[in-house]
Amino acid sequence: DAMIRFLLAAAFATLAASASAQQATPPAAPATPIAPATCEKPGDHPGRLATDTMRRSWTRNANAYLDCLKKYIGEQQSAYNSYVDKAKPHLDAANGAIEEYNKAVAAFKAAAEN
Repeated sequence: DAMIRFLLAAAFATLAASASAQQATPPAAPATPIAPATCEKPGDHPGRLATDTMRRSWTRNANAYLDCLKKYIGEQQSAYNSYVDKAKPHLDAANGAIEEYNKAVAAFKAAAEN
């Protein structure tokens, strides 16, 4: 039992030293808050009794608003994906270390029990 604790303590110390030595600089987060979309909403629908010109104008404004939102969404998704792409190697490295850690603990435990 004391041997298992010793081996586990040694494993933790080794992993902690290894992890701090291998830390890479994570991708930088935006320095300022992300501004919300500044798309201009159309006013209230003019209704069925409005002139064709008023309804067409409202439809143009509504479509411009929706197009503006789609553009903003695309820009934000693209920015997000660039952070994900930069962070993926860190996640892969962490998952590899977790797998190695779990195997080492199992091996240390098995060795100490024999």
